[in-house]
Amino acid sequence: MHSHSSHSHHAHGHGPETEGTSGTRLLLSLALNLLITILQIIGGLLANSLGLLSDAAHNFSDVVALGLSYWAVRLGRRPPTPRRTFAYKRAEILVALFNSTVLVAISVYIVIEAVRRIMHPQEVHGLLVIGFAAAGLVANGIAALLVRSRHPDLNMRSAFLHLIGDAFTSFGVMVSGAIVYATGWPYADPIVSILVSVWISREAFEIIRGTVSVLMEGTPEGLELSEVDRAMSEVPGVRGVHDLHLWSISSNDLALSAHIETDENALSETTPLLAALKHMLADRFNVGHVTLEIELFGGSCAGDSCDLDFREPAEEIE
Repeated sequence: MHSHSSHSHHAHGHGPETEGTSGTRLLLSLALNLLITILQIIGGLLANSLGLLSDAAHNFSDVVALGLSYWAVRLGRRPPTPRRTFAYKRAEILVALFNSTVLVAISVYIVIEAVRRIMHPQEVHGLLVIGFAAAGLVANGIAALLVRSRHPDLNMRSAFLHLIGDAFTSFGVMVSGAIVYATGWPYADPIVSILVSVWISREAFEIIRGTVSVLMEGTPEGLELSEVDRAMSEVPGVRGVHDLHLWSISSNDLALSAHIETDENALSETTPLLAALKHMLADRFNVGHVTLEIELFGGSCAGDSCDLDFREPAEEIE
């Protein structure tokens, strides 16, 4: 007896207007970033500054990131199809994963280049670096404010992180330009580019971890399976819960499936029981897509994977 949720829309307040505006905001920050990237490549070549070039690289990865994020927002709005019953909600997760991996790769390249420069110092034009980096800082700040999102959307979060990272990068590069200009010390530029790369890699790894967890159908961050199990078992009429699975479809869509055991006399009353379970899951755990199978308590299990038991032994539960 399968039954699908009616809570999916209000389980996460994600109205079309927020997605529409996030699309427009993404496009604006994308245009800004493209401009910064071009400026900083020119500046980096003119000033012979690895710091500016590393900034340009991060900015370019932003252009790609924001482009992909925009594409994911557009795809995420598409309705489900018979082939893709969850529509394109996972596009956002794949995009965040790709973004973050690219960032790590760029960072590694810049660190290698910076180490080479520390071994063979090169002259850098400090004043040019300050000017170009300051322009990058302002533009990045504006772009970051544009995509700042109240939703815990991994895709918008990775775009926001990219931009904040870039604003920091630009600031660091500006400082290194000032040091080079004031003292002529050749190591400021490569050192700053290494620091920036390490910082960005750390942030990127966090996002990679989150996206891999979603793709592996892991239990969503911040939710304990045993706690959800206990809450379901406390609903009147439920004698047992097994074969419980909880996973994320995207960063704000959660799904759950489980087998519910109930007494023989309660089998005829399954509609209110299902309604009570779904209501509790939507309210307490924000789970929108719920599929439950009702079974007779003490009967044999209908599924083939009912052996998963992560709870304490049954006698302790009584």
